[in-house]
Amino acid sequence: MAITKISKHISYKEATHSNTATRRGIKNLPSDKHIVAMKSLAKNVFEPVRVHFDKPIRVNSFFRSVALNKAIGGSSTSQHCKGEAIDLDATKGFTNKQIYNYIKDNLEFDQLIWEFGTDKEPDWVHVSYRADGKNRKQQLRASRKGGKSVYTVIATTKPQEEKPKKTTKLKTKGVVKVATNLNVRAKGNKTAKIVGSLPNKTKVTITKTKNDWHKIKAGKIVGWVFAKYVKI
Repeated sequence: MAITKISKHISYKEATHSNTATRRGIKNLPSDKHIVAMKSLAKNVFEPVRVHFDKPIRVNSFFRSVALNKAIGGSSTSQHCKGEAIDLDATKGFTNKQIYNYIKDNLEFDQLIWEFGTDKEPDWVHVSYRADGKNRKQQLRASRKGGKSVYTVIATTKPQEEKPKKTTKLKTKGVVKVATNLNVRAKGNKTAKIVGSLPNKTKVTITKTKNDWHKIKAGKIVGWVFAKYVKI
């Protein structure tokens, strides 16, 4: 069955329309992979903006085939060709600046571009979104210099990678504090094999600590126990 909708407020026809393509007879047909990307962008960016302002938003450009992108002089790396970018233009009752700021402050995005215009209002807003989650949250300003389009990075907010927690080596004495017995495991996690059991008040030597676990030694038993059950 032919696709008629990309999302609630974007039709397939609107998402693929281009006056240049019509005039020059260029096919502008997204693949299944492109459709997936387009639906993801619409769901995570366009529809939240549309719902927030509760007013129609013009889609100036969404998907572009490589041939169409070349015909209009688009960048060879344009995310429009992947179905990952859309150009938005406000209608009566709100502004492009408001669209820009709402996306910047509330939504996940890869690139957000203040397209030309003035310091108070862009001519339109370009926004891209990657379905794989590798979104840079990069803000840019487009301007014209010497007849060429120039893009200046305003800000980039990359997601911070979680640093792995370090294993602390030590040699500290502790005492088991449980109601019954404390399981000793081969590794520091709840699903690891149980290699022993220690009764309450057993004295142990803590040799390592990692996350919420202690590696302990008590007589011939060596393994990992949940840290909160050992009083140091």
